[in-house]
Amino acid sequence: MTTTVLYKYLGTNGVIESPVYLEGIYSTKTYILTADKGKILSNGAQKLEKVRCTEEEVSSWKEVYNKG
Repeated sequence: MTTTVLYKYLGTNGVIESPVYLEGIYSTKTYILTADKGKILSNGAQKLEKVRCTEEEVSSWKEVYNKG
């Protein structure tokens, strides 16, 4: 499983989302989890190849072999 962190910054005229962390600027984190080849991600209720989630939700996703 590949984990990518995205930081979301709020500006006066919009929002910027980037994998670049800007020190000293308030941001919120989002995680993108991507299953390895031949596998899928499962949280018990859903099965996905790629999921966007919060830091608290990361631990609920597990990588399992894709049976079809």
